[in-house]
Amino acid sequence: MTDQPRPGTATPVRTALFPDGPDSLLLNPDVPERRWRRERVRAALHPRTVLFGLGGASLTVLAVLTVAKGSVLAAMPVLGIEIVAFVACLLVGWRSATGVLADHRHGPARPCRFDRVRGEFFFRSRDVAGLGTAGDTVRTLIAGVDELHRSPARPWIDPAVPGEVHRVVWQALCCLDRTRAARSLTGELADDPDSAVGELAAAAREAVTVIDDALDEVVRHVHGCLVLTREWETKLRRGDLAARTEGILAALPGEREVRQAAQAAEALPQSVFAFITAARDLTGAGEFPWEQHPCMRARLLRVLPGGLRRGTAPRTALLRLVRSGEDPS
Repeated sequence: MTDQPRPGTATPVRTALFPDGPDSLLLNPDVPERRWRRERVRAALHPRTVLFGLGGASLTVLAVLTVAKGSVLAAMPVLGIEIVAFVACLLVGWRSATGVLADHRHGPARPCRFDRVRGEFFFRSRDVAGLGTAGDTVRTLIAGVDELHRSPARPWIDPAVPGEVHRVVWQALCCLDRTRAARSLTGELADDPDSAVGELAAAAREAVTVIDDALDEVVRHVHGCLVLTREWETKLRRGDLAARTEGILAALPGEREVRQAAQAAEALPQSVFAFITAARDLTGAGEFPWEQHPCMRARLLRVLPGGLRRGTAPRTALLRLVRSGEDPS
């Protein structure tokens, strides 16, 4: 499971800022990429950007005229201001182009061109706020499209499937948006049950119910796709975890290597003990605490598996050092 196919394109779901707060939106699959590029260019050529550009051009002309008159030093400040204006122009244009779908916080006097016609460029999850329980349906569908496009299992399925899910969900949202008038009508007729158009009210309610049932079917099928991709994600995670575990276990030291280190360390405490007791005997420093208290002696025996053996080799080595005049330390 390590050789994964090449991933696809980005998700068509965005999170944007609106006057009523952040919200999720689903892009219209029928809007071609070239139109989005035009919209970004149009946003970059905002009046503020154009004004910065005109200001920079004016300063350029002024700097050229100043240099032509032979005053190069006088043109330097103008040239610096021109550079600053040009950089500011680029930054403003870049920010406007990159935030064309991210920021829709416009005042009532300046409506966003993307919000003028609902569904022309995208649908928001709050676009159906007044359609009863349909709001939950929209949020579920938009979240499902986003999850499917972001899923680690996406490279393993047909590249056309996420796009088809996107189109089906978009079609469902369009159908739901077209039920606004019918839902409003059924609400009005419900307030007047004795109306002469009772049969029409029943027909309107039935039509809305049929549409809602169909949308529930869409939600169920999209959820089925997500269940399958989640199961495959679990398989991928387990496979990755197994591969990493094998690599980590392979890097662990072998039992033989560890036992050799343990065996080499086993004799070290006894050797130190022999040298320490030999030094004590040579210097007449007196008994150690463990030689005075049985409990401490038993504790030392647990540290020294080989027992308390003083031996003659450490004593002989220390005597040689003392006779030669060297410091044992």
